[in-house]
Amino acid sequence: MFKFFKPRRAVFGGEPLTVDFHSHLLPALDDGATNEEEALRLVRGMMELGFRRLITTPHIYRGNYNNTRETIQSALERFRKLLLSKHIGVQVEVAAEYFFDEYFFREVELKTLMTSGADYVLFELPFNLKPPMLEDVIFKMNVNGYRPLLAHPERYIYFQDPKLRELKRLKQSGIFFQLNTMSLIGQYGSRAMRTARALIREGMYEFAGSDIHREQQLPVLKSAMQNDYFLQLLSSGRLLNAQL
Repeated sequence: MFKFFKPRRAVFGGEPLTVDFHSHLLPALDDGATNEEEALRLVRGMMELGFRRLITTPHIYRGNYNNTRETIQSALERFRKLLLSKHIGVQVEVAAEYFFDEYFFREVELKTLMTSGADYVLFELPFNLKPPMLEDVIFKMNVNGYRPLLAHPERYIYFQDPKLRELKRLKQSGIFFQLNTMSLIGQYGSRAMRTARALIREGMYEFAGSDIHREQQLPVLKSAMQNDYFLQLLSSGRLLNAQL
């Protein structure tokens, strides 16, 4: 069913990306896979694209997706058993995608955030209005031993400046950036696409992620992974996905 998803090696000389960090695969936890069947199709599709390790990141966003470490770990255990029963040989792990809210601030203070790799914490911001406390919270995260990782910086309206002035300033605060790969071909609009491409030209991404939610996005992701900007990012040697 998925044989048209053949992994493509970078023509720029980079190694294929085999670790995906940022997705919504666990069934019925958030706005990602709605059931086990869709989750299995997503995993199979990701494997066809060359991924061998999937670090999936359910939303933690109070009032919308009230997930906790316990609910996420429990869902992971069930899903791993399902994969085993279907003889699907892929490594699935979890972290979380936190929304920048009061619950997140409390978890930063308590040092109870879900992390991946060397204490990376993935979080997202409101799309239309930059939070006034952003730099302060990033500072606190660093003080507490975390490595702040901002999801899809190219998608926030207030950062979509051709000269990347705000993002360059933010970068000085000790933060890592994660590209949504599908941004490169306009999945989230032309401004996000232009910003993502500019960030690649400036060498400002350390991670790339699919942020995949639905089976219908698999062909889009495939096309994005064949885009010259993505291949340029692979060949740059800047991506740290494999170190997670």
